[in-house]
Amino acid sequence: MRKKQFVVIGIGRFGFSVATSLYRAGYDVLAIDKDLEKIEEISTEVTHALALDATDEKALFSVNISDYDTAIIAIGGSIQESLLVTLLVKDAGISDIICKGQGELHGKLLRKIGARRVVLPEQEMGYRLANNLKFQSLFDYIEISRGSSIAEFTAPKEWINKTIGEIDIRAKHEVILIGIKKSPDCEMNVDINANTIIKENDLLILLGRDDRLCRIQNKFTFVQKED
Repeated sequence: MRKKQFVVIGIGRFGFSVATSLYRAGYDVLAIDKDLEKIEEISTEVTHALALDATDEKALFSVNISDYDTAIIAIGGSIQESLLVTLLVKDAGISDIICKGQGELHGKLLRKIGARRVVLPEQEMGYRLANNLKFQSLFDYIEISRGSSIAEFTAPKEWINKTIGEIDIRAKHEVILIGIKKSPDCEMNVDINANTIIKENDLLILLGRDDRLCRIQNKFTFVQKED
């Protein structure tokens, strides 16, 4: 089966992070930026890297942009360039377009001209910080839908040396334990069952509604996480 192909246009910090992460995940990635230094920096981190002006229709179409499944428009600074490149990519036939926005109004314009999704990095980082402050025992947090999240908590003292079956997390606390990690950098162990014992310093990956996760935060005793 053919690997999914991505084109990332605009290789600032956001675009660089997206492009290299997708490439490391095993996808084909084309990185485009008009700054040759940025292209040279990323050239060994993606499948292909090209220095060209994406606002130049002929230049953009010359690299068979329509062959790619998803376009990520990560242009910063110029709202006009971002809008123009989004239009050109849509005209090239790419239907799945994700754009970096610079505010709500910019985001609305991008959606109107064809973006399937608009990412507002500063707003999303602020939301993430707020949730890290709200969940003081939290190591990581991913919102999966409005009001529901996957949260990585330190094991509360009351659960240490007890089995998952004894704690009965799902029935008593209305969240799902989907895995356990021994440290933030370790892989998640999903081979868990009712007899799995929770150890001190375990990180528990819980899926559930935010109010249920908050309730666990407030009900039990956690060792304060270090920044």
